[in-house]
Amino acid sequence: MAVDLKTHEDPASAISQSVLEHVRRVVAPELVSDLTLDRSLDDLGLDSITRLSMLNCLEEAFHIRFTEDSLYDMVTCRDVIDYIEATVNGRGVNPRPGRQATAPSASPVPATGPVPSQHYDVSQFPECVALEQRFAGTASVGLENPFFRVKQRVRGATATIADREVVSYTSFDYLGMASDPAVKAAAQQAIDQFGTSGSASRLVGGNHALVAQLDEKIARFLGTEAAAVFPSGYGTNASVLGHLFGPDDLILYDELAHNSIVQGTLASKAQRRPFPHNDAGFVDKLLDDVRGSHRRVVVAIEGLYSMDGDYPDLPQFLEVKRRHAALLYVDEAHSVGVLGATGRGLCEHYGVDPADGDLWMGTISKALGSLGGYLAGRRMLVQYLKYTTPAFVFATALPPANAAAALAALHLLQVEPDRVARLRDRAQLFLKLADDCGLDTGKNQDSPVVPIIVGDSMRCIRLASALLLRGIDVQPILYPAVPESQSRLRFFITAEHSEEQISATVQALAECLGTPQA
Repeated sequence: MAVDLKTHEDPASAISQSVLEHVRRVVAPELVSDLTLDRSLDDLGLDSITRLSMLNCLEEAFHIRFTEDSLYDMVTCRDVIDYIEATVNGRGVNPRPGRQATAPSASPVPATGPVPSQHYDVSQFPECVALEQRFAGTASVGLENPFFRVKQRVRGATATIADREVVSYTSFDYLGMASDPAVKAAAQQAIDQFGTSGSASRLVGGNHALVAQLDEKIARFLGTEAAAVFPSGYGTNASVLGHLFGPDDLILYDELAHNSIVQGTLASKAQRRPFPHNDAGFVDKLLDDVRGSHRRVVVAIEGLYSMDGDYPDLPQFLEVKRRHAALLYVDEAHSVGVLGATGRGLCEHYGVDPADGDLWMGTISKALGSLGGYLAGRRMLVQYLKYTTPAFVFATALPPANAAAALAALHLLQVEPDRVARLRDRAQLFLKLADDCGLDTGKNQDSPVVPIIVGDSMRCIRLASALLLRGIDVQPILYPAVPESQSRLRFFITAEHSEEQISATVQALAECLGTPQA
């Protein structure tokens, strides 16, 4: 909401109150009492993404723009207030002596005397100690750690955990490709032909026939001029963004973008900032103000967001890209194989020509049931990336078995499009039953990534444990991965889940939550 300082008797007070209110909205409830003007935002649990998202909101409230440098110079609420006051009053902003871009160290290095043990004894690293304390706190109230559960066997939509078969909702294997007999047979045959490893980077000797074929097949499937398969999906984002964009450039990324995108922006040395989730209008207005100050500008979004199960309005973002002579980078890790009538992703869903975009990234480890990532787009750009991108040039090629599995999965996806239809039907069934029970599925847009918003981290852990006892494996997503009020269980629906499994799961979920059933 915009703040009209002309209506306030004390504009400085109005700015302070607005800044503190914006901070309160994103701070964990248990830390609100620690909020002061001079408390480090890092100490209050505001990571860089949350902090920059809050600053985006303040820009809208006060009709100002923070400079890219200032975004990383503001450490406390007082810093933010000082900047806004100076900007609305037409004054320049000079950093105070000693202002830092990060929170001061809890135990600075002494000028003389012995080095504190927490600086060299890994068992005393504060971050390690803090994590152990969180584990101890969970155990003290009788809760089992829900993470790193060991699966002894996986078969379609079921898994074996602690010698017990459960229905699993923790897999990205949306189309059941990882356990398909034809996909497994292709992987086994590749091992017989090429062995178990790519054995070298693709540039210097690891470019075996299967991975070269996979480049071509992915490009044809997506409708792009070319594609290059990387050994890691995470590494594709983290490396390509850092490689293509530099100090004179600007990377804008959705505030809910995957960590690999964020890490890629950090590696780039470009100016960077998040924008409000799926808000193409915000990006448009921002670029009206700042486009002329940068060489290249890229807008990074996802095809399907893996926390909420929603997706962007691609035509709107393409229009913003065209209007401002920007580039569009789309991470389709969760949308290929899921969106579109035949699983070709966001472009097919909207009827858009992939040539209208620039960089189409995706993973092979989800709907295609294998491993690795890819970058698709114009032939000249893909060729340049294959010769120069660190995560491609200096990493061992995708193992032959994984390349063969991906090739087989792509073939099945094209000859059995009913897999995509079945996945969509199963997701819609889960959502309908959840809605009938009054469960909160957040921003989901009829996709197979279904959050059940609980709003309490400890309750999420208890709920996950209770469901496991009923034979249902689902993971909680907790603060700080999401705001405490958005703590949730996250269900990944696959084409392998039966209608009976989904119905029983939602019934058990409603019973554990104490929600009246339809």
